[in-house]
Amino acid sequence: MKRRDELLVGLLLIVAAFVAIGGTLWLVRGGLSAGYPMYTRFAWGAGLKVGQPVLLAGVNIGSVDQVELDPKGTILVTLRINSSYQVPAGTTATVQANGIFGDQLIALTPARNFTSFMSRGDSIPVGKPAASTADLIAGADSIEKDVAAILSTSRKQFVDDGGLADVRRTIADMSRLVTQLSRVATEQSAQLTSTQGQLRRVLASVDSMVVDSTLKNVRTTSANVASLTGELSKTNAQLARVLARVDSGGGSAALLMNDPALYKQVVQLLARVDTLTIDFKKNPRKYINLEIF
Repeated sequence: MKRRDELLVGLLLIVAAFVAIGGTLWLVRGGLSAGYPMYTRFAWGAGLKVGQPVLLAGVNIGSVDQVELDPKGTILVTLRINSSYQVPAGTTATVQANGIFGDQLIALTPARNFTSFMSRGDSIPVGKPAASTADLIAGADSIEKDVAAILSTSRKQFVDDGGLADVRRTIADMSRLVTQLSRVATEQSAQLTSTQGQLRRVLASVDSMVVDSTLKNVRTTSANVASLTGELSKTNAQLARVLARVDSGGGSAALLMNDPALYKQVVQLLARVDTLTIDFKKNPRKYINLEIF
């Protein structure tokens, strides 16, 4: 009796295990939820299994219903999409990693500005796959080679060819130049301060009353010069009119100026008068003989 009970318990455990496994697979495949199939084809799908999720823009809308190997070397995948969802037109499908344990999922990426939806049973085109670990490693190797080449070139330029020494000399020269500029700036600042002090002392020593008086005298002198200039202008105009009358008139002055012979005679007469005057000054008794008593 005891042995029979143990056997029944064992059978119940086995049946329960099968039920649990079958129920899990059934739930993974969609369970009681109704859905419709959609298809896609991948050139590579390592780790892709039945029951893995299908995400549309990050939202779970179904699961992988079947994975088949095409004799041509591709993988035909059947998707079970929940009836409450529709796939936008222009959507692409890619295989992406799901977690860190090697699981995969189908990612559906909708097109921007779509205006319609795909029909049930359509095939979803494959999009650009995400970078795999091998691609990342290859990229890292390429970056490592580039870095090594840059380091090699830098070492050749700065160490082997003396570029580092040139940089050090340049830095030293720049430091000396900065020091000189600082010294010059300090000296110029001191000179400027001294000049400002002298200017303040000069301005303080200037008597404002003297400056005002000087300015008034300058204004008065300017007014007098202006008046004198006006009088000279008037005199010049009058002289011009007199000369014009002399030149165009018929008087004695005009005859004297316009007759060269008469002008010479007048000059000779004046010369004689001057000679007579000089002789008179030297010898007055020659011309005046005055006797008293």
